[in-house]
Amino acid sequence: MIQPDRVVRTFLDLVAIPSPSEREDEIRIELATRFRALGSDVSVDEHGNLVARWPAGSYQWLLLSAHMDTHEHDRPIRPTLRDGVIRTDGTTILGADDKSGLAVIIEALHALQEARHPCSGLEIVVTVAEEKGLVGARLLDKTQLRARRGYVVDGDGPTGRIEVGTPSLESIDVEVRGKTAHASKEPEKGISAIRVAAEAIASMPLGRVDAASIGNIGVIQGGTAANMIPEEVRIQGQARSHDATLLRRQVSAMVEAFERAAARHGADLELQITPRESGYQLAPDAPVVVDAVAAARSVGVTPILDGNATATDANVFNGFGIPCAVLSTGVEDKHTPREHIAVADLVAAARMLEALLLGRN
Repeated sequence: MIQPDRVVRTFLDLVAIPSPSEREDEIRIELATRFRALGSDVSVDEHGNLVARWPAGSYQWLLLSAHMDTHEHDRPIRPTLRDGVIRTDGTTILGADDKSGLAVIIEALHALQEARHPCSGLEIVVTVAEEKGLVGARLLDKTQLRARRGYVVDGDGPTGRIEVGTPSLESIDVEVRGKTAHASKEPEKGISAIRVAAEAIASMPLGRVDAASIGNIGVIQGGTAANMIPEEVRIQGQARSHDATLLRRQVSAMVEAFERAAARHGADLELQITPRESGYQLAPDAPVVVDAVAAARSVGVTPILDGNATATDANVFNGFGIPCAVLSTGVEDKHTPREHIAVADLVAAARMLEALLLGRN
């Protein structure tokens, strides 16, 4: 049975260990100690990813995954528990992304052991540098994994939210080259790279462009002085979509907007389109989805099948051919000083995972 006080204590203990991306040594040691105490074999690969396994026995292998790193923060995290909600003092992130996922997994394992239910066939992968672009999961030798399906415990939003898909993402990097000139003496001799960029951006579809797609320009850098026509501007943007055809259409619309503006003013362009994340979509009748829905209902949690606009390690596992759904732990406002998690959600997530593990074959 899940012990609410214990899962909260585990979460707070993990939060107290600083582990920004690429500085995960201390928490990796702590996690290895905890998993070994729960009876697993633990290994660490050359990249720092931790893998814990219990012998399969009569069970099919099942993957559980979370990441050990957090978003960057420059001072100690000081969590507070008030009115059933854990948050910080407002100066840092909380680190519930993904310390809550780790706490939920550890608590579910404790509950199984206390019920004398075997942990057989569990394969737990805890990755490094997830916040840097799923780095640990990408570098992990996935040919060594034994599980053929699993769950990534790294979702935000209410407990019971089951992420069954993410969009594909392509980045758009643009350099606009105009012609410099003195802005007050001979502006007609210049070609303003900023003006070209501004006209292009103003004419392209951005934001939520349809039910499946998003376009965004996130970085603009250029210009040297207020009295000079700017010669160069560098722009970084991205397009996301759950539909491959719509993604191509969105990327093309953004590229064509830059090309039209550059041609209109006689500027030069250098464009680079780079695929960053491959999306996935799990069917409602996929076993990992069906089992998660049943587990949620069994503990009185309303299951919510949802997509996600951002990638998790599930993108990597699904791309490798291991179907994985993402389970929410109740985190809200992650990566911000407002990040928080309700104890009730944390406990419910642990109960849902316990039910899922008790019900597997």
